Amino acid sequence: MSERQRARRLPIELAEIIDSRQTADYERDSESLKTRLCSQLLRDVLQNGLTKKQKCYIILYYRDRLTMEQIANKYGVNRSTVSRTINAARRRINARVSAFMNMRI
Repeated sequence: MSERQRARRLPIELAEIIDSRQTADYERDSESLKTRLCSQLLRDVLQNGLTKKQKCYIILYYRDRLTMEQIANKYGVNRSTVSRTINAARRRINARVSAFMNMRI
């Protein structure tokens, strides 16, 4: 018996619940796929889309939670240099992620 035939036999409320669950499953799967692809994209951008300095500063700033001043002191550069480098990395990341988010899955 097909789902359509089975749905005809079920009370309307139950058929709506089944349909809404299938829709919710599809939406959840779609969001899960989008999340996995976005995570993979971010890893790819970090590995291949940034300069070594950008990658280093981004990791220290976001993962290790160092301040820009601490990063500057560690590498013997001006804090504004760290700020500009991190902002350039953010622009590169945002460009790639924005292009991905505009894609239809």
